[in-house]
Amino acid sequence: MRKFLIIDTFNFLHRAYHALPATFRDQNGEPTNAVYGFTSMLINVLNQIKPQYMVAALESERPTFRVEDFTAYKAHRKPMEDGLTVQIPKCLEILDAFGIRQIQVEGYEADDVIGTLVKKFSDGIETVIVSNDRDMWQLATNSNIVIMYPGKKGEMEWIGAKEADARFGFDAHKIPDYKGLRGDPSDNIPGVFGIGEKTATSLIQKYGSVEEIYKNIDRVEPESLRKKLTENYEQALMSKKLAQIITDVPVTVSLGECKYSDFNRGAVKNVLQKYNFKSLIRRLGFEDESSKKSSEPPANQLNLL
Repeated sequence: MRKFLIIDTFNFLHRAYHALPATFRDQNGEPTNAVYGFTSMLINVLNQIKPQYMVAALESERPTFRVEDFTAYKAHRKPMEDGLTVQIPKCLEILDAFGIRQIQVEGYEADDVIGTLVKKFSDGIETVIVSNDRDMWQLATNSNIVIMYPGKKGEMEWIGAKEADARFGFDAHKIPDYKGLRGDPSDNIPGVFGIGEKTATSLIQKYGSVEEIYKNIDRVEPESLRKKLTENYEQALMSKKLAQIITDVPVTVSLGECKYSDFNRGAVKNVLQKYNFKSLIRRLGFEDESSKKSSEPPANQLNLL
């Protein structure tokens, strides 16, 4: 089956930035640890997947509709560090060199772009999402969709519909309902105060969705739980909406425009030389193995992908 590879770009960047030391610098003294790690992961993924189609999903530069709906959404997160911010254009330069199409839609998160692409193209084509963001698991709704999920020890997990369902105890597409009840501290999604993981799972298993829970609110026991739900009705619905990946973003790209065969070796070699990534140059066969050794760590010590 043909393969469509989708990269959660900023997820890649953050992972690379925090995995490698800030001592990585270019000839101008600017940090390149995220660029190096990002490129290393990209090479590994391309070697493993060998896609016929590929895109890199980007975040909106302006606030998304979620912030407009709920100003506290992700408000607790610290601003992006300057050391990472200055590396974003360099990473986009890497994507350009590899000939990978980038898709960004203002007002939407990369998750929404990915969700829309999955819905649009996953029929009849194996779709692989590369991300360690568990929010992506809600997109694993059929056997054509899989999430390539880097584990904590650098080991890869392949999360499909069966794996996601088994992990949560309910269908993966109900993850937003679960977060509507349980909340999600990482995104500052409140959920229903006082409802934890076990209770949220039990309610989803019994009623199926947040809306069905409230349609049957008189049947919910014990009374203390019913009271929590009743007092947080609007908050539960809002939390579900915040957690739900949008699948109808105005993305006009066609599958043919995402076609990927191979990268331009000259362009990639030039950009790797620009940042003095000698070990990556050797990994791609652009330089003889007997050449001068680099101080960069070998790929198997990156604990990335």
